[in-house]
Amino acid sequence: MEVKVEKFYPFMVRMRSATLLGYADIRLDGLRIKGIKLIRKDNGGTFIVPPSVQTSQGEYVYVVEFADRGLRERVRKAISDYYKEHFEKD
Repeated sequence: MEVKVEKFYPFMVRMRSATLLGYADIRLDGLRIKGIKLIRKDNGGTFIVPPSVQTSQGEYVYVVEFADRGLRERVRKAISDYYKEHFEKD
């Protein structure tokens, strides 16, 4: 399954022990997922958070979940590589 980053919205916000780098829209074989967060931990590693919505009880639930760990890692790598190529300063 090919992972293609269609758009990245840089949006740097410092959090407790990490920094939100921005939001990505991706395409997976004809399926578009919008609003995946790219976060960098203080130790330099990155991770992704799928889009979520807030329920009437105030809880956040994911709209999309990656059931396969390998797919989640490919998506993380594609978004992280795109960010490094287009937005990181050398």
